[in-house]
Amino acid sequence: MNNSYSVAVIIPAYNSAKFIQKTIVSALQQDYEPIEIIVINDGSIDNTVRKVEDFAPRVRILHHPNKANRGPAVSRNLGIKSTDADLIAFLDHDDIWHPTKIREQATIFENYPDVGLVHTNGYAIDENDRFLYELMPRDFREPDKPEAMLLSCYIKTPSSVMVRRDFLERVGMFYQGFRIASDHDLWIRMKEITRFYFLAKHLLSFREHSTQLSRQRAMWEAGFDVLKRATARYPYSLEAKRRRLAVLHYRLGMWDLMNRHYRRSFKNLFLAFVSDPYRSISILRRVPIIR
Repeated sequence: MNNSYSVAVIIPAYNSAKFIQKTIVSALQQDYEPIEIIVINDGSIDNTVRKVEDFAPRVRILHHPNKANRGPAVSRNLGIKSTDADLIAFLDHDDIWHPTKIREQATIFENYPDVGLVHTNGYAIDENDRFLYELMPRDFREPDKPEAMLLSCYIKTPSSVMVRRDFLERVGMFYQGFRIASDHDLWIRMKEITRFYFLAKHLLSFREHSTQLSRQRAMWEAGFDVLKRATARYPYSLEAKRRRLAVLHYRLGMWDLMNRHYRRSFKNLFLAFVSDPYRSISILRRVPIIR
C-alpha cells in the first residue's frame, strides 16, 4: 500500500508485562504502511522489556538514562524525538487498536489539510477484555471553540489520538512538568492553533482497571495547574475560567465525599458553587431527595 504519510506509534510502558504484548500486536496488525512502532520503557521493574524484545526488530525500544522512571510526558517526548514520521499516534501500554484505525485516521489528514488532530470513538473494556461502555456518546460532535477542551477533556484516552507532527512541534510537545494530566494540557494547546476532527467509528478498546481510580484525585488537582497555564497563554474568557474552576472543585468535592473526607468535601463543593452558582443549582435539582 502506497500512502502519503509515514506514521510513528508511541507507546510509553511502565510495568506493563501483563498487557503490553496484546497492545503491540494490535499495532502490528494495522492495515497501513509505513508504520514505525516505538516503545519507551519508563523504568519498568517487571518483565516488560523482555516481552517487548520478543517483537524485535519490528518494534524499537527506548530507555531513559539510567533506565529511570520519568513519567508518560517525558516518555512520549523521547519517542517523538526519535522519529521523523509525518503523523504521530499515541497508544497506551494496555489499550488495543482495531486493525483499520491508522488507515482511517491518516485518510482524514489526507482529505482535510487544516486538521491537526484526529481522535476516534471506541469501547471501554475491563482487565479480561469484557465490554463495559462506549467511550463517546453517539451524538457527540467536535466543538469549534478552544474553550470546549479547556472546560472538559472530552478525549478519553491518548490511544484515540493521531496528530500532525508539525503542529505538535509548534506547541512544544508534552509539558514535562506534569506527571499526570499532560495529555489534557497538550490537547488544549493544540486546540488553540488547529482544527480537530472526531472520527465516530469505534476503532480502539480502552482498558479500564482499578489502578486508574487511585489517580483520579491527583488528576483533578493537576487540573488547576493546567488551567493556570492555559489562561496565562491564551485569552480565554473569565466565564470559561470560572466554569472550569467550578468543575474541578466539584469533582474534588464529590471524590472527597465518596471517600468520607467530609470537611474537605464541603470546602470544594462550596467553592464550586461560588465559581458557577447556576450550574451548581442545576446539578442539585437533578439529585434525588433521599427520605
